[in-house]
Amino acid sequence: MRNNDRVNTGLRHAALLAGALAVSIAFPAAADKPVFKSPIDNAPIDTPLKPGEPETPALKQFKETGKNSYRNDAVAVKQGKELYEQWCVACHNTDASGKIGPPLVGGKYTYDQTATDPGMFAIIYGGASGAMQAFSKREMTQDEMLKIIAYVRSLDQKK
Repeated sequence: MRNNDRVNTGLRHAALLAGALAVSIAFPAAADKPVFKSPIDNAPIDTPLKPGEPETPALKQFKETGKNSYRNDAVAVKQGKELYEQWCVACHNTDASGKIGPPLVGGKYTYDQTATDPGMFAIIYGGASGAMQAFSKREMTQDEMLKIIAYVRSLDQKK
């Protein structure tokens, strides 16, 4: 192979690599989206909206990135506290330290996935073992689930 051929081949490879990189930045792989999994068998779960349930911008972003934009939103955290007191306090205690249900703060979890927002979302949405029911089957929206998670995470920050 002559030097010119090597240079041309190298330039073609560089151009292909640059093009592939540009495509991957513009269109992130589907693997970058969070995968919601059952804490029971680790199987992926679907999280469709209920009929008439709105997909808020925060929920849409969460399902695309796994980032809960309510975590630093004082109004959403306050709403999450109200929802937590309505739905969660009986089992998880007022400070989320656990009661009948396991602790949701402190880093010692019954289900390791509780440590991540997508993991906690999957548990709230789909339920777990014992008395933890699937809140997707109750009168709670997915957006409200994100607010509860934001509130629970704020409790960990206070310690």
